[in-house]
Amino acid sequence: MEKLKTKKKKSRLFDRVTHLYLQEKHLRKIPKIASGQDVQTLYLYDNDITKMENLESLSSLTSLYLQNNQIDKMENMCNLRRLKKLYLGKNRIRVLEGIECIEGLEELHVEKQNSPDNAPLCFDPRTIMSLTETLLVLNISHNKIASLRFLSPLKNLMVIDASFNDLDDMRDACQTVRNWLYLREAKLNGNPISKQHRYREEIIANAQRLETLDNKSISELSRTFIQRFEEGKLMCGPKPSINIADVVPGLPSNYPKSLQKAASASIIREIRCRQLTDLSAFDDAEPVYLSWNHLPKRRPLTKASHSVLRGHKMESHKNMVISKTTIKSRKP
Repeated sequence: MEKLKTKKKKSRLFDRVTHLYLQEKHLRKIPKIASGQDVQTLYLYDNDITKMENLESLSSLTSLYLQNNQIDKMENMCNLRRLKKLYLGKNRIRVLEGIECIEGLEELHVEKQNSPDNAPLCFDPRTIMSLTETLLVLNISHNKIASLRFLSPLKNLMVIDASFNDLDDMRDACQTVRNWLYLREAKLNGNPISKQHRYREEIIANAQRLETLDNKSISELSRTFIQRFEEGKLMCGPKPSINIADVVPGLPSNYPKSLQKAASASIIREIRCRQLTDLSAFDDAEPVYLSWNHLPKRRPLTKASHSVLRGHKMESHKNMVISKTTIKSRKP
């Protein structure tokens, strides 16, 4: 009787196990866990596992650690509906996929994938769309990724580590960061864009609430200053010029180029109004802003012109003296 009681106690204790530590056991496959309904955290890192399997009974699992194995595909996770954290770094995964059934995944770590063909990590659009509302932390570092635009739908993302990839398009990175309204921490160091001029200012200006960039904190004052400075640059930056001969048909094209570029939008509208009767066609004319170096240059003054100006000044001075004397003589 006592032996039966002890066995029952052991079975009950096993049923209540919430954490299973199976790391560093030289496992080649995930073992079947018969009574794993209460298991919430499963440690399987640092093994030789090649396939994600035998996870059907782990319906209560919230954290799964499978980094540093030999897994080449993300699969068999349909029953892990309560999973919150998934660690798959240092495997051989080529495509981020197979987690559409997970309803509330918050952290995803797929850094340093060692694919056999040395290909960059790809993203399944269905998987990305399934994570738009829930994913908060994403680690995709060291994966030869060339663009972040596929991750734009992750609107609630707060932390991203995309360091040491192949990101070389600053505009692409800034547009993506602009979509992440709640981003607080970003790591983009080790990419080609991090070596470009004003890299840090560009990222901060396009982020809404970024507090840390490449492990360096950003104060509220500096973030506000950079954002306003960049907005001012956009407003006061160089504006495109326009050529009259290219806009107005039939206009003589023998004018100097500097004079053609000096035309304003009001002149163009006036000429169009004389030629056409439909005034609605003039609404699309944009204002033209000209820099000083586009205006016609004045010819330098010669010696003759200097003498003419000097004589003009002397003549005007004589006229002023004469006018003063005549005014005094007329007084009673």
